[in-house]
Amino acid sequence: MTPLAGPALWWRLIVIGGLWGSSFPLLRLVAGEMPPFALAACRGAFAALGVLAFLAVTGQLRGGGWNVWRAALVLGTCNGWVPNLLTALALDRIEAAPAALIHAATPLQVALMASVLLPGDRPGWRGVAGLLLGFAGIAVILGPAALTGNASFTGGLLILVSGCSYAAGTLYARMARPGASAQLVLGQQVVSGLVAGMLSLPFNGIGAYDQPAWVFGVIALLGILTSAIPLTMFLRLLTRARVTDASMVGYIQPPFAAGVGALLLGEWPAAGVLLGGLVVLAGVWLATSQPPPRKAPA
Repeated sequence: MTPLAGPALWWRLIVIGGLWGSSFPLLRLVAGEMPPFALAACRGAFAALGVLAFLAVTGQLRGGGWNVWRAALVLGTCNGWVPNLLTALALDRIEAAPAALIHAATPLQVALMASVLLPGDRPGWRGVAGLLLGFAGIAVILGPAALTGNASFTGGLLILVSGCSYAAGTLYARMARPGASAQLVLGQQVVSGLVAGMLSLPFNGIGAYDQPAWVFGVIALLGILTSAIPLTMFLRLLTRARVTDASMVGYIQPPFAAGVGALLLGEWPAAGVLLGGLVVLAGVWLATSQPPPRKAPA
């Protein structure tokens, strides 16, 4: 199968990156109301309920098999509770701006891992140039403040390791190709939510769940609109696109986060943010415009 390219790839990247990017302003609305582990547990629960309802309505509740649930256990760990825990620990040691800059290196980590584990997905010079250009755009968006402030080596290392965890989960999904993406999303959210819920009890206490209704309404949007839907699309994308192309959603998220934040929170982006967004999109275009590798003649 020829990897996705051009408009067919672009619109998927934009929708997935846009939905994931929109999660940051929504999280800001409730982050001060609910502790992180309880928030992660509720987000996973709402995402799981949304996928469960979809599977029940469409008659896909059965199926999947052991391969899907084994993959859900791996992805629920690599892309779920492990990076959530690392990020929660890191943010006690590093400010948000430098943490976001370090986390934006995840597509580069995916490309490096793919060059070793997936030779067929190894980026060419355009892919490498696009990854570096996109990372430069992230740096422009964050501005000079990203390089200052309380940023300890330990905090930065924890964020870097969390990005490695996400990258490992992305490559695992590409290599294992477990299929049944809806069932996989369900299992992943169940694993992530259950583990986060168990961790929330000793770290946050049961009182962390005593919240007003609007908080749970925002978390429901986080779970369904910015978690379950884009994750389902992303897992499907990994079966049809090069892993380095799919990982470029990490660069698309910040411009959407800035735009939604302006509309939702009144945090209008500065000129540097708009310029950085254009640089990011240019990097994504450069990386994803790399032609797919030609098959060797039989």
